[in-house]
Amino acid sequence: TMTNPPLIKQSAASLRALCASCGLKKSGTKATLVQRLRRAARRLQPLPPTVRILSIDLGLRNFAFCLLSPAAQQPPASPSQQPASSPAIITSPVHLHAWHRLDLTLPSTPTPPPPKADQTKGGQNPNLTREDHEEGRKEEDDDSEEEFSPAALAALALRLATTHLLPLRPSHVLIERQRFRTAGGAAIFEWTLRVNTLEAMLHAVLAALRRGRRSGADDDDVGGWDGEVSSVPPKRVGGFLFPSGADGERLPAGDGVIRGKGKNAAYLALKREKVDLLTGWLRDGEMVVPKTAQAREMAGLFLEGWEARERKKAGGGEKHKGYRKGTVRAEKKAADELVTKMDDLSDAVLQGMVWLQWQRNLESLVKQQPELLDEHRG
Repeated sequence: TMTNPPLIKQSAASLRALCASCGLKKSGTKATLVQRLRRAARRLQPLPPTVRILSIDLGLRNFAFCLLSPAAQQPPASPSQQPASSPAIITSPVHLHAWHRLDLTLPSTPTPPPPKADQTKGGQNPNLTREDHEEGRKEEDDDSEEEFSPAALAALALRLATTHLLPLRPSHVLIERQRFRTAGGAAIFEWTLRVNTLEAMLHAVLAALRRGRRSGADDDDVGGWDGEVSSVPPKRVGGFLFPSGADGERLPAGDGVIRGKGKNAAYLALKREKVDLLTGWLRDGEMVVPKTAQAREMAGLFLEGWEARERKKAGGGEKHKGYRKGTVRAEKKAADELVTKMDDLSDAVLQGMVWLQWQRNLESLVKQQPELLDEHRG
């Protein structure tokens, strides 16, 4: 049997690589890195074959989630099938059982209310004064605030958990970790606060339902859930898939708004790389295998979206004499927006696959370095 040198005798670069391969922070001294690996090893609970991973990419306009389970352990078909910037580090193929994207800002009842009888054909009441119009605008602002109030988001989180998420019977729930500040900025954006509040509410709801089950409070469809919840930093997912790429940090442009310069351009490039990576896996049919009609339908729509994006990027080849620069810009913007919508879907799947790989890597590391479980060795 090959013996491995104690971790503390390995180089700092090797220890950082080990931490990154297990989804852990890779900053700090060698002693700190070893302690981090030891803590992770002691907390490790090997995944059972029946594991069902619910992976959530948070957003109010783009709330994406999928249900994955590990397929038979096998190496990827060929490293060359992955982009050059993404080495063959995902070796755990998955089955895809559900794949959805929701717009949580839409009203639960899509039918608009009928127009009021005192409105004119143009939509304005001629008897309203300027003060009335200003009061109306204030009421609209108040309505917007109420829509994202703590009480409203708490109800939304509970509804999500009980009607969309827990009925899938996941054993592990992964929630994309949000940040209050982005790109080192001092400001905290209102939309960021809303998404962060939803994140906290979702954690609270799942913790309460899990505790209710363990205390035997009830045993209905909600209280019957007894799973694990983990926060997954998107920066670590992006860094794991593309070590030489952008940092994977979500930029402060609201939910789904894109800008194309500087750091935002690098972020958009990372979005495209992730979408391309998942597209390749879906086409190969080995690393990601849809197992239900709904998952197959969504995978088909995802591939159609990728092809539409490629056509928009190419501009359809119709650069005739009257083709305006504005048209080119409009097509590029449409392609970028399509990438954003696909990115939320791809993030949910890739987050689940990377997390599964982290668990596999940590299991392997514990077998190779059993001193991780020893209280007196590093």
